[in-house]
Amino acid sequence: PGLAAQLPPTPAAPAAAPLPNFSLPNLSLPGLSPPSLRPSLAAGRNFPPEAVDGVREIRPTLRDLGLSGPMQLRGVSDLQGVQFGLRADEVVTEAKLSLAGATSPALIPSLSQIAISLNDQSIGTVAVEAARPTFGPLDFPLDPMFFSEINRLNFRFSGRYAVECNDPLSGLLWATISDLSTVSMRIERLPPQRDLARLPEPLFDRRVLRSMLTLPVVLPENAGPTGLRAAAIATSWFAVQADYRGATFPVERSTPPKGDAIVIAIGSDAVSGLTLPRFEGPTIAMVANPSDSYGTLLIIGGRTEPEAAAAATALAVGRAALAGEVARVTLPSVAPRQPYDAPRWVATDRIMTLGSLVERADLQGAGYAPAPIRVPLRTSPDILTFRNRGFPLDLRFRAPPGPVIDIGASRLDVSVSETYLRSLPLGAGEVWWPIDYLRRQVFGDAEIRSGTATVPPYLLLGRDELQLRFDLRPLARGECVATPGDLRASVEPDSTIDLRRIHRHARMPNLGFFASAGFPFTKFADLSGTAAVLPERPSATETQVFLDLIGQLSVLVGLPATGLQVVHANALPSVATRDLLVIGSLGRAPALAALLKETPVKLEGERLVLALPDAFQDVRALFLDAPGRGDRNRAAAALSDSGEGLGAIIGAESPLGAGKSVVAITGATQAAMAAMAQAMRDPIQSRRIQGDVAILAGGLVVAYSAMPRYDVGELPWWLLPQLWLGNHPERALLLLLAAALMMGGSFYWMLRRRAINRLRGRTPVEKAH
Repeated sequence: PGLAAQLPPTPAAPAAAPLPNFSLPNLSLPGLSPPSLRPSLAAGRNFPPEAVDGVREIRPTLRDLGLSGPMQLRGVSDLQGVQFGLRADEVVTEAKLSLAGATSPALIPSLSQIAISLNDQSIGTVAVEAARPTFGPLDFPLDPMFFSEINRLNFRFSGRYAVECNDPLSGLLWATISDLSTVSMRIERLPPQRDLARLPEPLFDRRVLRSMLTLPVVLPENAGPTGLRAAAIATSWFAVQADYRGATFPVERSTPPKGDAIVIAIGSDAVSGLTLPRFEGPTIAMVANPSDSYGTLLIIGGRTEPEAAAAATALAVGRAALAGEVARVTLPSVAPRQPYDAPRWVATDRIMTLGSLVERADLQGAGYAPAPIRVPLRTSPDILTFRNRGFPLDLRFRAPPGPVIDIGASRLDVSVSETYLRSLPLGAGEVWWPIDYLRRQVFGDAEIRSGTATVPPYLLLGRDELQLRFDLRPLARGECVATPGDLRASVEPDSTIDLRRIHRHARMPNLGFFASAGFPFTKFADLSGTAAVLPERPSATETQVFLDLIGQLSVLVGLPATGLQVVHANALPSVATRDLLVIGSLGRAPALAALLKETPVKLEGERLVLALPDAFQDVRALFLDAPGRGDRNRAAAALSDSGEGLGAIIGAESPLGAGKSVVAITGATQAAMAAMAQAMRDPIQSRRIQGDVAILAGGLVVAYSAMPRYDVGELPWWLLPQLWLGNHPERALLLLLAAALMMGGSFYWMLRRRAINRLRGRTPVEKAH
């Protein structure tokens, strides 16, 4: 935990967070650090479901509220806390903090304490007892009047181990707050305000900082491709609003008994038991849940499925014009997107300032060891540079002067997604004042330091982040000299990063790119280059996997999937120019057999099999970047040994168009397919999704390479040798041997001819005369 004043409203990404964690993480989706199957605050282990009359009681731990471990309070980091939010339509009527922890046995009880505050209002203090270093659980009542929409629960440690002089750096000054301490709250729900102008409220409230959005979708069982597309557009818009929190969309066939939901309605009698407005065109409406007066149903409907899709598009791109409880809309005009223009991606056609990527306040730090400054560096992972040269990062930063901190030991550490790059010193020390005066007059503000770093291209895999951590070391002042505590450091917003050296190229298939950044589907931010291929009558599980995954892709780019197309197997020729996302269990995905017919992986009934390699497989691997015989054999054995619990993600080139990709999420059963999709949420499991065949069996993802390679993107001719020779020293050796043989053969032929002519008594010159 960092200082309470620095606690960000959003955790790092990965994060990347997200249905799959393309690293989701931090989907950490810097992404960006989203867990798998993480419940909402109202549905977790310590959070009972909502009671009658809109009243619920929750008991989150400090870990649930954001702590990653016990809170460590020290002499130079004496203020820490957690931040959490409440819905705008909820009020706390009763609350209690149950606290546990420990303090240093060396502290003087009368001069030491831990002060607790909620939104700067005093809650109480924890007294120190030398005979009992551990304390708790101690109960502190929390006044409901102290709560607001965004709340900060702070802990300030004050300790002394000696009456006269204390060294704040001493190891005797410490206190620990258990991350299992709880905040019990009784929350009452206010009557919802159903106004389309307030969307996404009340179905989703941004003030709730860490709860995954769980929003059911009521979808007719006989919904066609256009109806499924309408559901994907609407849910992807909500997923973008939820952002790093993650979102999941359970599919229902009737209205849920409690809570909020999205209803895709085709015709006024589409949902039994629910009175719908009369549809005279594309319509968006809010109505009360008939079995829950506090629940709200968002109706996306029309007389036909195309009208429902038009209403969903109006929700996604024209929400600003909505108002009231019912709105009849028209299909808005959506400008076509250009490749790689996602709003959440770093631009590669110009130099970007850090101030354009995050708010100025997010570039500030407080204290000797502030929380790292996080700047998202999201981009498409199909990156290639000349000789793998990195991207220059020019940093300008401010830190306290030398008399306050130890300039020689303090530094600014630069990392990308937890990978250390370099450390920048905070200064060269004090100089004689006349020289310092002249330097100020010539070069300006001397308090601004500068430094550079280089970001390697292989670290930019999609949802990454730049991490800048100030490490300020206190100046040794002795035990009887006070140490300043309110320190500030910042990175200047005009610091820059330059990604203009990028060439777009990728050797495919590469499921690692899909897991980390949704590539190649996110190349167009509105997924206008993507087609989802679903079974004729997708089940609720298959539809949920589809909606969740489209939501994840939309979160990565920051736009809803208004350009997505949904088809069944019989309409594959109509989407030959698109990348294909196939979803369905093995027995219910007829398109999968047709799309994999030219690959080594075959669909035989409800089983996946892999053809064994021939004798020339290693030769092809040497010259064509194909997988070797060992890789193919291991993948074949893994597929043959997998039983009904098999879940798989398969990547291949589309047989419908050169350079187009197919990614299939499937499984022996629907449960196995759903488990494979859920594994993509997990920040650990998602990192294991690599190669072109990823298998989930026994709860662990294992990746293999079995497919022939193909290229996407365009490169200048002078980069082709680098691409072919890049990571293959054996190819360079073969070229050298071939050159040596050619040169040696030529010299041998010339010398042989010369020897023959000499033996005949004439040189070639004499023979010419």
